[in-house]
Amino acid sequence: MIILLGLTVLTPLQLITVHIAMVPIVMIAALAPKLPMAAVYIAAPAMLLMLLSGPAWPITAIVMAVMFVPGAAMGYMYRRGANAVASITAGVVGMIAVLLAILVSLTLAGINIQAEIRNMIMEQFQLFTQITGNPLFSEEALDAAISVAVRLLPLYIMVIAFYYAVITHVIARRLLNKLGVPAKAMPPVREWRLPKSLVWYYLAVLILELFTPVESGFYTLLLNVYPILLITFMVQGLAFYFAWAYYKGRSRALPIAAIVLCLLFPPAMQITSLVGLIDTAFPIRKFANR
Repeated sequence: MIILLGLTVLTPLQLITVHIAMVPIVMIAALAPKLPMAAVYIAAPAMLLMLLSGPAWPITAIVMAVMFVPGAAMGYMYRRGANAVASITAGVVGMIAVLLAILVSLTLAGINIQAEIRNMIMEQFQLFTQITGNPLFSEEALDAAISVAVRLLPLYIMVIAFYYAVITHVIARRLLNKLGVPAKAMPPVREWRLPKSLVWYYLAVLILELFTPVESGFYTLLLNVYPILLITFMVQGLAFYFAWAYYKGRSRALPIAAIVLCLLFPPAMQITSLVGLIDTAFPIRKFANR
């Protein structure tokens, strides 16, 4: 399965299979004994890389390096019977560690990551301008937007890691249960609750942003932490919507529509984050249960 998924980098199917690349690794780590698992870990990548050549080779090698460590970590947690939160956390931490290791290696090799990202974004905007004939932004606005995008690199890494861990858990858990390996599910969405301490962290970030120079490295840290807290409270807000629908006997279509709206309409995300913030700070969910 690993080899078949790897070969899809040569086809348009890569747009689909890249999202489930960790699943077969999780299955191997969760099901196979230690020695056969080690053999597969060595044999499957070696066979795949021997079949590929040209530009597909380094791309596949990097993708496999990124996917193997978090996939093995999640599979190991399933073997131990860990809960869903622990398994997803293992995948997130594993992928963040690998991505950071790759960035450090590229930096030590003399590659300026920030400059490469800046050039890549500039090329895309220049291409858009050539196609449409009208620049989307002024040169000053574009430079400011690129500067922010470059500083948000840590956020991109965390979002990517979380996305892959969640998608992998959703698919691998069902497959493992069918094969007799009990993989625990997440609690119902309506029961998700955040610790109240996050409210104080959120307020601290808002206050510090007002007094921190934009050019400082600490401001870059705040710039990455703020959207993470915003997304976290949005999830809490969506959990409140599900709890309200459950307690009131309403259809789940309403909170599901709220999820779609948050993904497509940024103001809806802001409103839902505010709901999640209030739900975290105050016991408003008790009123939904009345």
